[in-house]
Amino acid sequence: MTHPLIVTAAIIRKGDRVLITKRSNNSSSPGKWEFPGGKLAVNECPQQGLERELREELNLKASVDRIYDVIYHRYEWGPVLLLFYECSSGPNRIENIQVAEHRFVTVEELSHYDLLEADRPIVSRLQGEQSR
Repeated sequence: MTHPLIVTAAIIRKGDRVLITKRSNNSSSPGKWEFPGGKLAVNECPQQGLERELREELNLKASVDRIYDVIYHRYEWGPVLLLFYECSSGPNRIENIQVAEHRFVTVEELSHYDLLEADRPIVSRLQGEQSR
């Protein structure tokens, strides 16, 4: 059995909106949307990896707060274990460095974006929380 790839992702809110990013054309699954984050480096803890990925992809300084959810998903190429964290960011300006685009969208609007399959359960959870 193949060990899952461990990936971290951020839930960053601005008011009633949440941050999503669009994958660049030179990445796997180009043009798909996702919650920002990425793979862990060797000997890197998840929180450090997420902070690093946010800086590298978006020039975004963020603090990683509590774990939001853990999702296991099997793609055709193999399994992935996603660690979603609630994050908070300062007033710094986001730059599209390693992503094609970023947007803050309402939870309702998330359904209109072509998100990666592994991120879709998070959309359902966010929408469920909002309907309470």
